[in-house]
Amino acid sequence: MRVYRIKRLLRRNALTHLQKIVAKTHAADLSRTFDALTVPDQVKLFRMISDKEKKGILFAELEEETFLNLVEALNLENVVDILENMPTDDVADIIGRLPEEKADAILKRMKKEGSEEIEGLLRYKDDTAGGIMIPDFIALREDMTAGQAIQSLQTEHQKVEMPFYLYVVNEYGNLVGVSSLRQLVVGPPETQLKDLMATDVFAVKTDTDQEDVARIVARYDILAVPVVDDTSKLVGIVTVDDVIDIIKQEAT
Repeated sequence: MRVYRIKRLLRRNALTHLQKIVAKTHAADLSRTFDALTVPDQVKLFRMISDKEKKGILFAELEEETFLNLVEALNLENVVDILENMPTDDVADIIGRLPEEKADAILKRMKKEGSEEIEGLLRYKDDTAGGIMIPDFIALREDMTAGQAIQSLQTEHQKVEMPFYLYVVNEYGNLVGVSSLRQLVVGPPETQLKDLMATDVFAVKTDTDQEDVARIVARYDILAVPVVDDTSKLVGIVTVDDVIDIIKQEAT
């Protein structure tokens, strides 16, 4: 019903009504509408979305052909602007769907730090822990005190997506334990993290199959699982929302 209504409003150029519908509709639901529209109408509707985050979600939800046609019709700078406001792992998935020439052009226009992270993720296969992980996480040195850790969270880790688990590493960046925000707050501020952390951490390797990652998250009821490389260095995390996406993919 919504698709029919949007098509009718597009034919009438009823922009005010369309903007109200777009504003109230979740990006995941809008994606189904886009699949039924012509590319010019997709572009018109897309430009009515004011929220960059919503545009990013729409990108991620669109069917392959619809997504490729829409990106081809959009200004490259606009695409880059949207991608730079998305989680790095989602951007890597999107870049991986694009033709090589288009992907390279986008990566060259992105900020250096973000493009390097994305290129790092693209080294891994799509269906592995490395391919779906987020490279933004909280890693604190084991010799840091609880007080120092809290200060670090306030000044250096404000934009981290998943702050529920605080991973503890040694001087080489190897994963040695995990702590929680609660442990930091209730513990004496002079206590070192190595005396607060739990050492029985469930971790996966970068080449672990995504289905196995999903099983671990579900079995142990955790919100995220750390990803380590062959030297046990912490390189990323897979969050529960990514696991939900995996389960959906496997189901279809």
